[in-house]
Amino acid sequence: MEKIKIFIISGQDELKNMITGALTHVEYILLAGQAVNTAEALAFAETDEADVILVDASVEGDGYRLAESLSARCPETALIILESRLQEEVMRRAIFSGAKDVLIYPFSPAKLIDSIYRSYQSMKKAHQRRAQSSPRQRKKFQQGQLAVVFSTKGGVGKTFLATNLAFALAKENSARVVLVDLDLDFGNASLALDIAPRYTISDVVNEIANLDRDLMESFLIPHPSGIWMLAANVQPRMNEFINGEHVETIIKLLQSSFDYVVVDMPARFSPILDPVFQMSNLLLLVTTPEVSAIRNLKACLNTLDSLNFAANKIRLVLNKAGLCADIRTKDVEATLGQPLFGTLPLDIKLVTDSMNKGIPLGRLYPRSKVNRSVENIAGKIARGGAAV
Repeated sequence: MEKIKIFIISGQDELKNMITGALTHVEYILLAGQAVNTAEALAFAETDEADVILVDASVEGDGYRLAESLSARCPETALIILESRLQEEVMRRAIFSGAKDVLIYPFSPAKLIDSIYRSYQSMKKAHQRRAQSSPRQRKKFQQGQLAVVFSTKGGVGKTFLATNLAFALAKENSARVVLVDLDLDFGNASLALDIAPRYTISDVVNEIANLDRDLMESFLIPHPSGIWMLAANVQPRMNEFINGEHVETIIKLLQSSFDYVVVDMPARFSPILDPVFQMSNLLLLVTTPEVSAIRNLKACLNTLDSLNFAANKIRLVLNKAGLCADIRTKDVEATLGQPLFGTLPLDIKLVTDSMNKGIPLGRLYPRSKVNRSVENIAGKIARGGAAV
């Protein structure tokens, strides 16, 4: 079995002795060296290589800053932070420093060995994904458009529009399109495309310090329809350490690789997702011909106005048109004070069949009125319907 070379950075003799004692009889772990301060650690990084570096957070000069420097200098090395306390700020600093794990001492030998092995394997897999990722197909400096599908009311068809719009945009001039599910608590976009995610946004965040275009693309899931997807987490509790800076980094990288980035948002405003609104070229607000949905969208528009969101980026989409005979298209436009960008007719049978099978409407029922309406929206966007 290949040996994992580790390096220890700590000024605490008791902690170093505990670590070396725990690893003495582990055949596949080799102690490559030790340092007691930042200068010694950086000197080691310039001349030697290690697979895993253990960084004591209390080391002279701030262990987190040292870890960040080491992460930049040694991008192929896994970092583990050694801490004396567990707090939310500790985890945040560890993530931003590029660390793979945080160990709270005193820890058991088994936990230390497990952390070293898992961190090493995680870094190896990241390198393999980077090596296997497809060549970039977009020109350097060309930025893709960000189309955000949003509503503050559930059940209006956000996910249906997002998934099918992504497919329709991909058909326009053979565009490269990625669908991002940012409904972090209850995302259903993967279900709508019959995808069992191998990677989710948490996997991306775990590699945020090393993230570049190629590594970012390795986390995406290809769909037979021709689009790519970044899935939301399977369990909401995994979202605890995702923040706005992570989301902004991810979206920027995707824009640098794809012609269009389509985002399926949650049915609420969230500080974590503020960068998505700020970066968007187009905000598609979805509603249905129901009093509650229209009233909700009116309140949403007022909120966006109070936040000084650019009104020229907003486009309104009416889904399930014909659901209520008493509410006509012109009534919706009059109530909301602006024209509709697109209207999707009511067709419960075809839409339900498409969502249940996980096949975009454009592949399953390409001649249906609903699909043609989605393609009409995609055509408008491709022809410059998004403000920049």
